[in-house]
Formats: sequence, structure tokens, C-alpha cells
Amino acid sequence: MRSFRRDAVAAGLLALASHTSAQTANYCPTSDVCYKLNIPDSTASSGSGDIFFQLSAPDTYQWVALGQGSSMSGSNIFVVYTAGNGNVTISPRLGTGEREPNFNSNAQVTLLEGSGVSNGKMVANVKCSSCNTWSGGSASFSDSKGNWIWAAKTGGALDTTDQSASISQHDDEAAFSWEYASAKGGSSVNPLISSSSSGTGTATGTAGVTSCVPRPVSTGGSSGASGSGTRTSTGGASTATTKTDDDDDDHRWGRPTDYSGWSAYPTARPTGESEHDKRQEINYCDDNSNSNSGVTLTSSSGKSTTEKMLIAHGTLAALAMVILFPFGAIAIRLTSFTGLVWVHAAFQGFAYLVYIVAFGLGIYVANQYDLIDEAHPIIGIVVFICLFFQPIFGFLHHSLFKKYQSRTFWSYSHIWLGRSVITLGIINGGLGFELADKMNLSSKSGMIAYSVVAGVVWLAWVAAIVIGERRRKTALANSPPKYTESPGSPRRETEERSDIPHPESGHYAPAKGA
Repeated sequence: MRSFRRDAVAAGLLALASHTSAQTANYCPTSDVCYKLNIPDSTASSGSGDIFFQLSAPDTYQWVALGQGSSMSGSNIFVVYTAGNGNVTISPRLGTGEREPNFNSNAQVTLLEGSGVSNGKMVANVKCSSCNTWSGGSASFSDSKGNWIWAAKTGGALDTTDQSASISQHDDEAAFSWEYASAKGGSSVNPLISSSSSGTGTATGTAGVTSCVPRPVSTGGSSGASGSGTRTSTGGASTATTKTDDDDDDHRWGRPTDYSGWSAYPTARPTGESEHDKRQEINYCDDNSNSNSGVTLTSSSGKSTTEKMLIAHGTLAALAMVILFPFGAIAIRLTSFTGLVWVHAAFQGFAYLVYIVAFGLGIYVANQYDLIDEAHPIIGIVVFICLFFQPIFGFLHHSLFKKYQSRTFWSYSHIWLGRSVITLGIINGGLGFELADKMNLSSKSGMIAYSVVAGVVWLAWVAAIVIGERRRKTALANSPPKYTESPGSPRRETEERSDIPHPESGHYAPAKGA
């Protein structure tokens, strides 16, 4: 009996040693999305080498991701999604700005045993052998902390083994600083699963520690787990439990699962419980989901600032190009009152200020997304430059028309540049929706609404141009004839007599009574 107690104590100490030798740092940004990190002693001392991390989330999430870096640009990202048949896919990717990250075929990652979908939760246990350096960045695991990012997207399961599969933009994301002190330690080949596992897999090794296990919905059965990556693993891992029993009798033990008669060495873990067995102590994930070890959040989750800026950019640009500029042009064509020209100038000036704000937001976002060479921002820059000259051309047009009572070169420059800019700006709005769709940021309802409103306004604006030009020609036909001065006269041929009243509103206004 004493011998058995000594053996039991020794086994307990050994289990405790294995538990403390492989440490994991936990970070759960939400109640159901969790990340874990282990940095082996050899990696921590040298600053480079293998690291282990775990991603876990309900299978109601379309994907979940963990990345190295302080932002998407230049980050080393690992995306996990369902592969079908109870398996998961690990997709290493490189961030090139706040757009869909590209698949990184150079990443050296291994999907370890214990990965898969079970009881409504997908789990990926990952060994990374290339996380010390990647295209766009590097990390030293001998440091006291490191910059990381996370993201997640809810939705229908992808169920694909394609590591280059297209993914929609995240619902939640954040950057955080991970303290490495609580993650360093151990030398296990898979510190993210329990020491007792079932099933088969290409990953080897049985020693390790389970920081937490998913809470089972029903008892019995084993979960299959596999995935695509550098390597895959199949099979499931059984949960490790700790029992407490103060009794001395040796007979209070359940029978082994593959019992073939009593022997001194059972070949499997007991399945039955004695009436004297005490309560199981299981560290379920949902028991400590809010316990984040060594984590400093550096940005909040939800819509990112850049995404909000994109929405503001699109709203302001559409307001300027689809509403303000066209209606300002329509007003000067179809209305007539004293001071109309200055009202037109003020209205279009306000529209220009709105577009300047939209332009600034667009340029900032384009730089962040590395999209400055796309058609939408290029056309936006052209429109901005053209609009800069419009007030100048407008002033010259109005001043010279008052003097000569006819259109000049600057008149046509102002008129046709304005028409071109409005048309180009409306078209560019559609290109903006197309670009946003490529980035999985567009709204189909928003695109439809924009197309309908922009189309109706553009047709109304063109109709106003046609009506205005007809009124102008009618007014010119009914106006008194001009006369030509004698050859020695200093008066210009195009200048009217002073006894003929000049229109107060310029050439745009239709004749009264017309």
C-alpha cells in the first residue's frame, strides 16, 4: 500500500512538473474567441526557433486569425477556417495593407494533433518554424513582449482545404501587446494538448499541458481533427482530468476500456467511476475565457478607424458629385434672379470644400490599403486637380462676359470642364464601389441606391443643360442687334452699345418671360 502511495505521489509530481514546464500565455478578446502561445526554452534563449500557438472559436465563425505585427501592413497572419468533415485549415498569409492578405507559401507551419472541429468549437494547434522572420517583418522571442493582432469573422462555414481561399473582411479586430514571460518554458513537441490523447496523426509526442479543453456537449466518442498546412493531423485528443481520492484501498478504480482481465498494468485509462470517486476538476475554456495573461490591448475591436474613414469618404464624395455640384449647375441654368451668379459660386464652392474633405480621406485610405495605383484613386486625383481650376475659370468667364457680352475661351473652358468633372466624378463613384467590392467592403444595397440616384440626377442635369442652351439661343435671337464701330473708333467690334441694358445674371439666365 505504501509502495502504491509512493508511486502515486511520484506520478503526481511528474504530472505537475510536465504541467509547469510548458507554459502558455492566454488571450481571449471575446468570451468565445481565444488564443494561446507557448515559447519553448530553446527559442526563448536564442530568440529564434519554433513557437506554438492555438486559435479557438465557435464553428459559427467563418474564420479566425492571429498575426504578428502592430497592424495588417507587413504582418505575418495565420487564418483558420473549417475544412469539412470535422477538420480545419490553417492558411498562413502576408498582410500588405488593410486588404485581403495574400497566401504565404514560404511559411513553415505544422497543424498539430488536437486540431479540428468538435462540440461546436474549431481549434487549431499550430507549430510555427518561420515566425522569427517573414517578408515584411521579424520578431525576437527573447524579448519581453511582442506586437500581435487578431481578427474574426462570423458567418457560414468555408469548408475548404484551399489555403488561398478568398475570405470576407473581419467583423472584429484589434492589436495587442503580448507579454512573453508567461508564455516561455518547456520543450514539448505539442504543449497545447493533454498528455493523454487518442487517434492518429503525423505530429508526434505525448507530453504536454492542456491550458483548457472545450466543454463537451455529450459524453463518449472521440473527435476527429485534421487540417491542411505544412502537415496535417487526424484523430482527437481526450480531455485530461484530475481526480482526488483520499481512500487507501486499491480496489476503488474503474476498469480499463480494453479490459482483458486484471493485471498489474492496465493498458488504457479507466472509463468507470467508483462510488467513492470525487468530483472531476476540468479546466474548461469557458471557465477562464476572460483571463488574459500578459496582454495589453492597443486598439479596440469593432469597425476599424480606416473602415469608418472609407465610409465617410464615400458618403462625402457622393454628396458632392451626385447632389451638390449637379444641383448647383441646374440652378444657374433654370432660374433667374439678381445675384444668381454669386449664389452659384457660393454653392459650388461649398461643394468643392466637401469634396476636398472626401479627397483627403480617400488619399489616406488609399495609402493605407496600398491602392494608390488603382483606377478609382487616380481618377479622383484628376477630378481634384480639375476642380482646383474651376473657380479661376469661372471668375474669368464671368468678368469677360460682362465686358464683351459674349462667351470667350475662358467661358468654354469653365463650362466644359465642369461638365466633364461632374460626369467623371459620378462614374468614379461607381468605380469606388467596385474597388470596395474587391476588398469585401461594399454593400450591394448601397451600390444599387447610388446607381439609381446618380443616374436620375445625371439625366436631370443633362436635361437642364439642353433646356438652358435653348433658352439662351432664343434670348440671343430676340435681343437687339449689335453694331460695328467706325474703323477709327477705339470700341471693340463685339462690345454692345451702352444704351442697351445688360442682363444682371449673365448669359446663363433665361430671358424673362421665356
